[in-house]
Amino acid sequence: MRLAVNFQRVDPTKGGAETYVADLCRRLIAAGCAVDLYASQWSAEALPGGLNVIEVPAQGATRAARIWNFAEASERLIRHAEYDCTVGFINTWAHDVLIPQGGVHQGSLEFNARRFPAGWKRSAYRLAKRLNPRHGLYRAIEAKQYDPKRGTTIVAVSRFVQGHLQRFHHVPAERIRVIPNAIDAGRLQVEDGAKARAEFRREHGLKETDLVGLFVGHNFKLKGLPDLLAALRLRLDRAPEARPIHLLVCGGGKIEPFRKVVESLGLSRFVRLIGFANDIKACYHASDFFVLPSYYDPCSLVVFEALACGMPVITTACNGAGEVMTEGREGFVILTPEDHGSLANALDRMTDDAARTAMSRHAEALGKAQSFENHVARLLAVFEEVAARRTPRARSRFHPPHVANHERSVP
Repeated sequence: MRLAVNFQRVDPTKGGAETYVADLCRRLIAAGCAVDLYASQWSAEALPGGLNVIEVPAQGATRAARIWNFAEASERLIRHAEYDCTVGFINTWAHDVLIPQGGVHQGSLEFNARRFPAGWKRSAYRLAKRLNPRHGLYRAIEAKQYDPKRGTTIVAVSRFVQGHLQRFHHVPAERIRVIPNAIDAGRLQVEDGAKARAEFRREHGLKETDLVGLFVGHNFKLKGLPDLLAALRLRLDRAPEARPIHLLVCGGGKIEPFRKVVESLGLSRFVRLIGFANDIKACYHASDFFVLPSYYDPCSLVVFEALACGMPVITTACNGAGEVMTEGREGFVILTPEDHGSLANALDRMTDDAARTAMSRHAEALGKAQSFENHVARLLAVFEEVAARRTPRARSRFHPPHVANHERSVP
C-alpha cells in the first residue's frame, strides 16, 4: 500500500505520540508499505531507512498559528498526491483515517478540571481554558476532523476515547474502530537486567531489598503525582510500621515545585525526584511496580512499556490503557486519582512479594502482547477497508519522490 502519514513533529524524546508515530512508520515499511511522512520537524536518527519525509511549512508568530498553518499546508500537499490511504493523528484533518492519540479536547478539558475541588476553583479553571485562544483553535480543528461530510474513519485507542468521540462529536459507531496503542518491547531490553537494576539502585541509594515503585510522566499534575504523594502519606499515617515504598519520579515536567511538597509531607526518605531520564530502560528494570494515577490518558504507552518489563501496574479508569488489564492479575485500576484511600490500598497490595511476583509474570505477557505486529496488522486491515471504498482520483502531476534514509524532500 502507498500511505501518507501526517504529524507535525516526530521526535521520540518529546513524548508518547511522537514515539508512536516513529515506530508506526518503521513497522509499516517493514510490512512492505511505501510511506511518505508529512512533517515540519523530525529527528532523523529516530526514523527508519526507506521513509520518504516531505517537509511541510509551519510558519507563524505563535504556536497556535504554526499548528493551524501546518494543518492547512498539509491538506494542500496531500490532496494533490495519490495514496491508497492517508493517516493523521493530532491537529490535522485531511485524512482517510484519523488516530486521535491525544483523545478529544473536550474530554481532556473535563477530566483535567477534576484536579481541582468541585466549586469555584474547578469552574474558574474551565472558564480560563475556554477563554484561552487555543481552546478555539482545538475546537476548530476538531470540527474539521469530525465533520461527517469527510466520512473519515476514526481509530480510537481505547473505549474511553470512543465514548468521548460519540458524546462530544456524535461520531457514529460504524465509523469508529477501537485499536489500542502498541509498543516496541524490544527497545526496552538491556543486556543484563540484574546488573542494570543493581547499578541504578546503587547510584540512587536504594538497597536490593527495597520495594520500589516507578512514576513516569511529563505533566506531573495531569498524571496524578500530587495524589500519589498524598496516598503515600496516607499509608504512613494509617500504618507507620507498614513496609516502606520507595518512589522514583521521572519525566520532563517541572519537578522543583514537588521537592517542597515531598518535604512538607515528610516523604523525603522515600521519594526520589529524578526528572528527565536519558535512559528510561534502567528506571524500569530497577523498579518493582509502576504507578500512574492519571486524570486523563487516552491510552498510556508507558503503562504498556512497564507491563512488558514485568512490572505490575496501578493506574486509573481515566487511562484507556487500563482497559486491557484484569483487576488483581496484572495490577489494579482505581476509579479516580483523588480516591487516595483506594490508591493507598493498591500500593499496600504491592508489598506482598509472592502476589507481586505472580502479577509480574502476567504483566510481562500482557505487555508483550501489545506488540506492533498485532497493532499494525489491525491497522492495515482498516487501511485496506478504506482504500477499497475510496473513489478513484485522477493522478496529479505531483509525485513525492521516495528518498532513502529519510532525507528531506521539499515539494
